[in-house]
Amino acid sequence: MISPGKIFFIREVNQPLFSSEFHFHEECQLAYIIKGSGKRIIGDSIDHFDENELVFIGSNIPHLWFDTESKGSENKIHHSISLSLFISPKQFLEHLTVFGNIHKIEQLFEKAQRGMFISGKSKIRIISLLKKATQQHGISHIITLLQVIDILSNTEEYKLLSSSTYTNFFQSRDNERMNNIYDYLIKNFKRDISLSEVAEIAAMNPHAFCRFFKSRTQKTFTQFVNEIRIGHACKLLNNENQSITQIAYKCGFNNVSNFNRFFKMVKKQSPREYRKELELN
Repeated sequence: MISPGKIFFIREVNQPLFSSEFHFHEECQLAYIIKGSGKRIIGDSIDHFDENELVFIGSNIPHLWFDTESKGSENKIHHSISLSLFISPKQFLEHLTVFGNIHKIEQLFEKAQRGMFISGKSKIRIISLLKKATQQHGISHIITLLQVIDILSNTEEYKLLSSSTYTNFFQSRDNERMNNIYDYLIKNFKRDISLSEVAEIAAMNPHAFCRFFKSRTQKTFTQFVNEIRIGHACKLLNNENQSITQIAYKCGFNNVSNFNRFFKMVKKQSPREYRKELELN
């Protein structure tokens, strides 16, 4: 993606919907979501995303942003907008070595292998610098981007998204098949989805599909779908005044006890505790 000899570049995306293609690349990516909302997958992390989000993704970590809220919208002028900084980690570290100790930056790239969700004052400062860098050229442009890396290297205002055991087992030839699977699951998670129907989308028999899906995502099919549902539930708990029972059914769960059990498994707290924490903040 980065042309030979270049260490980093900034790209703005402004279109009706983000490309929902599942992909990964050698470059690290700092992604600022200016406008848009939906489902985000980074490694084995599945969650809801919204505007004003800032995430730093490491090299070769599979990811996608899938606009669900805007699909079918009557608002014809809707646009999804993002600003991303792409960095070649290998070239970046090679060039910085001559200036001294680069241990903190090496640690940063290691943390980014799990995806870093940036928050607080660090997020505000980085976003301001990214916007500033789009208007600059030459040395001033480079200095601003180095300031971004410096903040990322020193901040404690972040949470890691993927699990510590996550490893990318995907190969490029899997992309089209996984795109079809993810697209189908994200569009249909609010209802019961049978194993046979999603296996048919993958053009595999159910047994082969289960093996393939778990080897690539490190999750069972049922676990993956339920995590999409929990991500959607978190959005509803934050934005809507419906009861927990109503939200459970709206997210595709057949009963509240299953919803509560799985929510606690994923979020380490009950839906009621999660909502109360949101109210306190």
